[in-house]
Amino acid sequence: MKYSAIAIANAFIEQSNNGKTNNLTPMKLQKLMFFAQSWYLKSNDSALFDGYFERWQYGPVLPEIYHEFKSFGAKSIDKLGSSMWSECQTIDSNDYQVTQFLEQIINAYGDYSGTQLSWMTHQPETAWSKGKVGTLINFQEMSEGKV
Repeated sequence: MKYSAIAIANAFIEQSNNGKTNNLTPMKLQKLMFFAQSWYLKSNDSALFDGYFERWQYGPVLPEIYHEFKSFGAKSIDKLGSSMWSECQTIDSNDYQVTQFLEQIINAYGDYSGTQLSWMTHQPETAWSKGKVGTLINFQEMSEGKV
């Protein structure tokens, strides 16, 4: 099942609120979502959630998620987001495949800061590095890029 971006963001926020990761800033959330989408595309040949990342100065960004959480600045996000464009604002609690997948992303990347994750996205051969700032990152670039 493909989810809305806000549903996946909220799943990461719930993980943070439950102590599975710390200091979930807007930057860290963006990068966790980027890694989640990239890994999901690689392993399932389909997108985990709707929306396209853009290449911004500090790495890949989903504009919808940026605008939802930008008020937190460099502080940790502590409340769930909402979207007037999406009915599904959380993942299905019975969707064990996606729940376990997101836990794997937290286990792999959750101890890193947003700045460290941003640095990772800037490495050669990543999807972000294959285009100019201000352009979209397509799913093929994400599935083929290094993560």
